[in-house]
Amino acid sequence: MNIYVRLVYRNLRANLDKASLFFELVFPLFFIFVQGPAIGGTGLQLDLGGKIVGYAEYLATGAVTLTVINGGTNAGTQLWFDRKNGMFEQLLMGPFTRAQYILSIILATLIIGVVGSLLVFAFAFPVVGAGIAFTLRGQLLIAAALFLGTVFFGSFAITLSVALRSSETFQVVSTFAFFIFLFTSSVFFPTGSAPLAIQIVSLGNPLTYTTDIFRAGIFDALTPLVSLELLVLGLEAVVMFVLAVVAFRRIRV
Repeated sequence: MNIYVRLVYRNLRANLDKASLFFELVFPLFFIFVQGPAIGGTGLQLDLGGKIVGYAEYLATGAVTLTVINGGTNAGTQLWFDRKNGMFEQLLMGPFTRAQYILSIILATLIIGVVGSLLVFAFAFPVVGAGIAFTLRGQLLIAAALFLGTVFFGSFAITLSVALRSSETFQVVSTFAFFIFLFTSSVFFPTGSAPLAIQIVSLGNPLTYTTDIFRAGIFDALTPLVSLELLVLGLEAVVMFVLAVVAFRRIRV
C-alpha cells in the first residue's frame, strides 16, 4: 500500500501544474457561464426523462463531465514524459513493477478527474442548483459516471501515449480525438435530435453515456435507457483498460 501511495503522490505532484489546471478549469467554466446563459436566454428548454430543464442547466451539467477527458489526457501525458525523460526506466529499476506503475497512474487520474469534476460542479451550482434532486440513487449514478468515464479516458490516453512516438503527435491526435468525443456527444445537445450520422457515432461515444448518466443523477431524471447506458459505459471502460494494459506491457525498457 505504501508503494501505491508514493507513486500516486508522485504522479499527482507531476500533474498538478498550476497553469495547466487553471486552463482545464476555465474551459468548462466558459460553457457554464458564457455559452449556456447566452443560448439559454432564448428560452430553450429540454426534456430529461419527464423533467424539463433550461438549456443553461443542461449545458452546465454537461460541461462538468469535460474534466473527465482532461484528467484522462493527463495520464497519457505523464506516461509519455516519463518515457522521454528516462523516469519510467528509473522507476522500474527501483522497488516498483509495471502493474504498480500503471495502476498508480489510473488512481492519480481518478483523483484528478473526480476532484476536478466536483470543483467545476461547485462553480456550476448557482446555475443548476434549483433543479438538483439529491437522492441516494442519483449520487450513485454520479459516482459511477465519473469513475467509469475517467477510467475510459485515462486508459485511452495511455494507449495513445504508447502507440505514438512523439509528444507533438500525441498532443495533435489527443486534441483531435477530444473534439470528436466532445462534438458527437450529448454535452451540447440531445443526440436524438442530431443528424443521423452524428446519432450513430454518438452510440459508441463514452462521453455521451458519461454525460447522460451524470445528468440523470443530478436531476434524478431516470429513463429506461440509463441502465443500458451504464452497462455500455462499463463495458467500454473495461475494454479500454485491458487495451491500455496490453499496450503498456509491450513497452520495451
